Amino acid sequence: MAYLGTEKLKHLIKNEGVIHPFDPKRVVCGAYELSLGSEVFRTDSKDKKKEFLTQAHEQITINPGQFALLLTKEILHIPTHKIAFISIKAKIKLKGLVNVSGFHVDPGFKGNLVFSVYNAGSSPISLFEGDACFLIWFAELELAANEATSYNNGNHEHKNQTTIPSTYIDALLAGELTSPVVLNKKLDDNHTEIERRIGLIEKEQTAKDYLVKTALGLGIVILVKFLFDWGTYNNGYKNAIELKEKELKLDSTINQRLIEKRSLTVQIDSLTKVKRKLEDSK
Repeated sequence: MAYLGTEKLKHLIKNEGVIHPFDPKRVVCGAYELSLGSEVFRTDSKDKKKEFLTQAHEQITINPGQFALLLTKEILHIPTHKIAFISIKAKIKLKGLVNVSGFHVDPGFKGNLVFSVYNAGSSPISLFEGDACFLIWFAELELAANEATSYNNGNHEHKNQTTIPSTYIDALLAGELTSPVVLNKKLDDNHTEIERRIGLIEKEQTAKDYLVKTALGLGIVILVKFLFDWGTYNNGYKNAIELKEKELKLDSTINQRLIEKRSLTVQIDSLTKVKRKLEDSK
């Protein structure tokens, strides 16, 4: 199986209408440079639907860890005696964009090609509508005598493909992406969430420690005040008892003096009467 050189490729495309629209300047080193069309799909698009680059040279940005479906601007009609091989241009591959849709085009295929790509790099990759992004090579298909190949004979779901099939989109949206970038983001999100929860726990523990220390401090203050009040009360009670005892002793002394005074008063009155009687008897 021999690949077609530049001149033979130009002749094939021009005479058999293999690529439309055809630009001879796009034939480089035995390959034709296919351009990005206006219909695209990204797995992280907001509404999970196809997008259309409505303006000339409008761009699509494929984020790290995300897949995309890219429709070529050119329509291809692969001859039944040829087989084609496809790839992404090196300057784009070096950014991390990987072709995961397959690497050949069957004999007899007719329609726009759909490239399924994955951004394995660490930065977003932007592609512009109309830019040369893909390469296609053609090789002779050696057939046996009376052998015929026709793309239409098989059960091919992308016959006359002119748009991105919904089955491709559904396949990319089925399940959850598990690319390294997505997994790394999940790990970062989980790490952030764990740190947030640890922060909340630490704040809660700090608040609890503060409340415990505050309660302990209040308890100590209340205990000290109680002991102080109790001491003051006890001393006051003792002093009151002592004062009461002194008061009782003083009252007892006063009563005793009053009794003695009454006794003396009675004696004085008695002596006074005796004195008056003696004076009267004279």
